[in-house]
Amino acid sequence: MPAPADRITDIFADRQDAIAATLTAQAEEIAAVTVPSVLQQLAPMQRTEFTRAIVDGITDTIISDYKAPLLRGGTICIEPVIEDIGGGMVKVTTKQKFIPWLNDMSKRDADAIADIFAEGTKTGMHPTQQARLIKDYFESTKHNAVTAARTEAQKLHTDAKMVTYRGAGVRYMQYVTAGDDRVRPDHADRDGRIYRIQDAPYLGEPNCRCDLVDADFAVEERGMPVEEDGGVIVSSEEMGL
Repeated sequence: MPAPADRITDIFADRQDAIAATLTAQAEEIAAVTVPSVLQQLAPMQRTEFTRAIVDGITDTIISDYKAPLLRGGTICIEPVIEDIGGGMVKVTTKQKFIPWLNDMSKRDADAIADIFAEGTKTGMHPTQQARLIKDYFESTKHNAVTAARTEAQKLHTDAKMVTYRGAGVRYMQYVTAGDDRVRPDHADRDGRIYRIQDAPYLGEPNCRCDLVDADFAVEERGMPVEEDGGVIVSSEEMGL
């Protein structure tokens, strides 16, 4: 029979596998819904048989790409890159980064529970109270789980959209925010800006509600300007630095 510590490790490993499986299942459901909805957003002239043929093969590609980092114990996350350019101003761009949060979760949870047991033993806490604290700990982690799920769904939605747009030959994307006081300062500065599809900022920061929409007509027919890159200049104070 394995030692208690080994059993705890096995439990956390199973919990991590369950979370990974759940995220994968969510990914499959979201991609199946997203791809047709994205196709409907394209201009009628772009909804060709060629485009539809590409869309038919999108889901498997997106899910395969999504599963790969999960097998490594994490996901590809989006985070801001802040460059100080002087005068109290910074340039903000975005980058993709692999975060092994599923792997880290097992150790973090195990450490937290060990701390509860250690503190309880030291203070003579009743086992029932220790059990209540452990339950409270896992209740408190639900918020982080919801944030992660929401963020992953948004990122997956964007991936499906970008694959569809590239397949349809779309060249330009316009950045759109939710337009309220919850929008991050650097995101607000990007609102309405147009980028070449290969230069568009990455979407998928935690709880971000921004979107990218087709802007070929705006550029080619209305002559709207195109940004050189995905960076914006904002004050360091706005960024909370």
